[in-house]
Amino acid sequence: MSPESSCSVMKELYEGLKARYRIPAFDVMDREFEISTIEDDEFLLREIRRKIEDKLESAVKMFNELLHPESGFASYREANVFSDADREAIILLYKRLMYFNRLATELSFDDSDELNARFINDFMKEWPELKRSILSFVRRMKESWQKDIPKKEVVGYLG
Repeated sequence: MSPESSCSVMKELYEGLKARYRIPAFDVMDREFEISTIEDDEFLLREIRRKIEDKLESAVKMFNELLHPESGFASYREANVFSDADREAIILLYKRLMYFNRLATELSFDDSDELNARFINDFMKEWPELKRSILSFVRRMKESWQKDIPKKEVVGYLG
């Protein structure tokens, strides 16, 4: 089966699930989580949850390193870009990400189409704001690499 026909079969299956569970549009989910790359569509909602979980885990890992910057110079440097108020905002964001991450983990042990659909719908209600917040912090982290840092800060890290 060609990739195009495989994707159309999956999209057709998705549309049936969308009608049944009122999950977001295929194109939205594909743009955000690349669900068209799912190869095994037998448990499609489970696989979509896993795609979301992959993105969540990436963000959780990044913010964990930012909040606990002992893993290396990059996390130490980036953590120093943020004020105490920023860290409070990061912690609130981290809590929401961890909630969904742990909910996804729970569903990996207690799994059904209904539970996965509820997870997808609940997550997607918050995703636009979560994504905006994540991007805001990531951009500031990225920009920190275009600035010089005081030599004492580098020496302090290495010493």
